[in-house]
Amino acid sequence: MPETARRTWRTILLVAIGAGACLDDATRAPEYGVSLDLAQERAARISDLRYAVAFDVPEQRTAPVTGLVTITFSLSDARRPLVLDFRGDSASIADAVVNGDTIRPRVTPGHVVIPRTALERGPNSVSLRFAAADEALNRQDEFLYALFVPDRASTAFPSFDQPDLKARWSLMLTVTEGWTTLGNGTLLSRNTVDGRSTYRFAETEPISTYLFTFAAGRFSTEEATLDGRAFTMVHRETDSAKVARNRDAIFELHAAALRWLEAYTGIRYPFGKFAFFAVPSFQFGGMEHPGAVWYRASSLFLDPSATRNQVLGRASVIAHETAHMWFGDLVTMRWFSDVWMKEVFANFMAAKIVAPSFPDVNHDLRFLLAHHPAAYGVDRTAGANPIRQELGNLREAGSLYGAIIYQKAPIVMRQLERLVGDSTFREGLRRYLSRYRFGNAGWPDLIAILDPLTAEDLASWSKAWVEEPSPDRGHLVGLRTHRVAAGS
Repeated sequence: MPETARRTWRTILLVAIGAGACLDDATRAPEYGVSLDLAQERAARISDLRYAVAFDVPEQRTAPVTGLVTITFSLSDARRPLVLDFRGDSASIADAVVNGDTIRPRVTPGHVVIPRTALERGPNSVSLRFAAADEALNRQDEFLYALFVPDRASTAFPSFDQPDLKARWSLMLTVTEGWTTLGNGTLLSRNTVDGRSTYRFAETEPISTYLFTFAAGRFSTEEATLDGRAFTMVHRETDSAKVARNRDAIFELHAAALRWLEAYTGIRYPFGKFAFFAVPSFQFGGMEHPGAVWYRASSLFLDPSATRNQVLGRASVIAHETAHMWFGDLVTMRWFSDVWMKEVFANFMAAKIVAPSFPDVNHDLRFLLAHHPAAYGVDRTAGANPIRQELGNLREAGSLYGAIIYQKAPIVMRQLERLVGDSTFREGLRRYLSRYRFGNAGWPDLIAILDPLTAEDLASWSKAWVEEPSPDRGHLVGLRTHRVAAGS
């Protein structure tokens, strides 16, 4: 059969199958959200993943953000349909172009299903036009910023919204002329036609969907070069004196954190570009998108009357988000049951980074007061949770954040370092970061690396202190660390 005839016949067949709602591929809709079963099934089939995403952002915030995503990947098994995640405007998903053929995918709540008959073993390409929901786009009258943690990328565009399917990202943003844009990658070009500017960004290193981001709006820009590295800060602060008073300290704190982390880990900053956005009224202290960190503006731009604690707080949040470039971004948890790892390591490293600059502060006492009361509050009860908690679906990932992650886990991590010793702990982390560079790993992977480096039985220690709930053991962790902090 001639090639043109073959492709025409195949297109007719695929459209017919798609119109029939893929009854031969699936008899029931996928579970809403990203279930662990779905994530594991996709991770076993998909590799060499790339996204090219284009967003058209109207100046009027009431008009929808629309776009086009092209996803390329290699598929080890094409005998089953492939489920993408999408919680935007389902009516905007009409056709999909799969491997050059136009089909009608099956759209279910929270998902877009590509029929198995459209897929091929090996390289595949899927293109979809969409209209994004505003839930994760944080749109204001003159700017917006994306915040996709933990599973909200799928509210904006079709994707495989799970941390262990890392991808290289190419971004294109079309916005109102005069707006500034920011993305993970380096800006390559800008083209303006009829009052609309299109920005193209370079492809990123492999990162998870929750770390992909962008911002656009009427921003001011500050730049600096320290240690031969360029830094860019965008902001909306209108008090020029406040900006001038703080800008040098902000840049220097980032440079100092990067120097320390490169020396400690033995790995150069892995993402090339370093830019950040001081977000007005940001809902968190910061968010660690590589190449485009978000901060709460008020935590960076301090008043002349700022207290010692506020100055220390600024240094700590900058060190925390910078530490995430290695712990969370370079090596990412496979599943959000290990989200505590990236948070505890970021806090742990931040404390090491900032302590020498504040010799007048009793850092052990500060640690005790910041962590122990809240850790006791959850760990002395009959409902005490293990640090590693089960998570059946990413839609419930938000429930994992709290005192277990931010207060109890740091106490246990400090105990681990003291158990194996500073140098062994550091060597284990270096091996962990090198082995899983630009990939995914979990707590058992780190323990497997550390265990042979010490005479301690870390597998048993981990089971007792991390994997199992126990109010009694939680009390003893707190008691042991309290005695160390107090010098007894």
